Amino acid sequence: MNDVYGKPMPPNVYEKNKTMKLLGRQRMTTAFWCNDKVRKGIDEIAEARPYSFTTDAAADIFTLGYIYGKQAERAKRRGK
Repeated sequence: MNDVYGKPMPPNVYEKNKTMKLLGRQRMTTAFWCNDKVRKGIDEIAEARPYSFTTDAAADIFTLGYIYGKQAERAKRRGK
């Protein structure tokens, strides 16, 4: 796909593999970007790991952990 100037656009990372496709379907704006406690924690991690950390990657990892946590919670409820 090309941008409005005809230059090729970079590939969409959320179409790269199954995990990224799963993450691309999530709407985690409130849980991640609008949660001051979470953002403070992420900012502290970023400060401790300069040049090896991106907030976008942190958002994806947070979302994946959230998904796995919800799945575990549901499995536990089903097992009762």
